[in-house]
Amino acid sequence: PCILSESHARPTIAPSCAFGSAPPTRYNSRVSVGRRGFIVVSALSVPALCFPATWVDIELTCPICGAVNIFKKPGSFGSYVNDGPARLQYVFWPATTDTFLYTCRQCHLTAYMQDFDNIPADKIAPLAAMLETDGAIETPLVPYYEIPMAVRLPIAAKVYEELGRDGVFWCEFDRIAGFHYAETSEPQKAHEARARARVRAEALVDAATPDSKKEPLFILAAMRFFTGDASLARRTLDEAELLTFEAPDRDSRALDAYLSKLIDEFLSELLSGAAGR
Repeated sequence: PCILSESHARPTIAPSCAFGSAPPTRYNSRVSVGRRGFIVVSALSVPALCFPATWVDIELTCPICGAVNIFKKPGSFGSYVNDGPARLQYVFWPATTDTFLYTCRQCHLTAYMQDFDNIPADKIAPLAAMLETDGAIETPLVPYYEIPMAVRLPIAAKVYEELGRDGVFWCEFDRIAGFHYAETSEPQKAHEARARARVRAEALVDAATPDSKKEPLFILAAMRFFTGDASLARRTLDEAELLTFEAPDRDSRALDAYLSKLIDEFLSELLSGAAGR
């Protein structure tokens, strides 16, 4: 398994990613796993193991209201956590779980697990004011992971709007939202989130250099498919398949191989009709 630790060592194949065992990608988050102190097992380098992922309880004090919360943190896991269909949406564990999005039991501050207790001091007052008006949760007091994602995600969006994030972040956020809305049988919300991600992915493709375009093209193809345009998604994948990913600050060889693998899997599942909606 991969045990999360507080080490600041960067993994050999390191995602610039907020979540666990993801591919070495810039486009599934701006937050560096290395900077956040997580050591991950790459899906490219470790054989799938048979034991389940484990979670441990942690206590965190809300930076907005001071309430002490009990949250879940990944304990151990293997590369199998990213074997599911979410990878074809470029969404990776633990963002596929109900536990990665923390919500304060008192003020309802909601953020990714690595962001919850990293709120800049100058954002505390504005966030407190926003949560007073837009952070209501009309449910009984339950563990945070039992609060529906459809309730937590809109609050998180308002939090990140206040914090300020770029297009790379928002493209990931909308892909994650689309995944969770689909999982909870809310197809209209899933479509709307993926449509937003599609627009953002188009902008990422336009901004990419020729050497780095393969990754955002895959994301764009995925969002085109999951918003109902399979033929255009196929053409986008065909375009991405011809490219080689290179970037000076990335493990280019590993990422290029992983993207090629995803493209092959997506094309075969599109042809068989197995990728789903």
